Amino acid sequence: MIVLASPKKVPIKNNRPRSVSIAAILQIIQGLGLLGYGGYQLSAHGWGLRATVGGWRYIPFPLFESMSSGIILAILGFVSLVVAIAFLALKPQAWQTAMTLQGFGLVVGLINYFRNRPNYVGMALGVLLVLYLNHQEVREAFRVRRIG
Repeated sequence: MIVLASPKKVPIKNNRPRSVSIAAILQIIQGLGLLGYGGYQLSAHGWGLRATVGGWRYIPFPLFESMSSGIILAILGFVSLVVAIAFLALKPQAWQTAMTLQGFGLVVGLINYFRNRPNYVGMALGVLLVLYLNHQEVREAFRVRRIG
């Protein structure tokens, strides 16, 4: 009688440090938040509102500004989710892209702050992510050398 042995379960070794996974989760939270807020801005202000002057139809500047802000937030959210996936896969350029995205997001946050439309939660999450991305274990995972 021949007895077939069941295959052994070989544990899969995860080479990704825990801090990289946490940074990716924070990036996902930020991306979903940006997508949601951008979608809210777009739906709240609507595309159908237009003014007519002298037979010309146009979108008033405040409405255009809020719609473009919603589009920018949605694009930042989508890119943030893509970066989080690249972060989980330990892609070489993921760290630089994440830092660039956070810098751009913080600039947008400062512009909105000075326009009296502050987003304190988004700005705080951006600062937290920048600090976490500069954590030594995260930098080593992507072999980012300190300059200076």
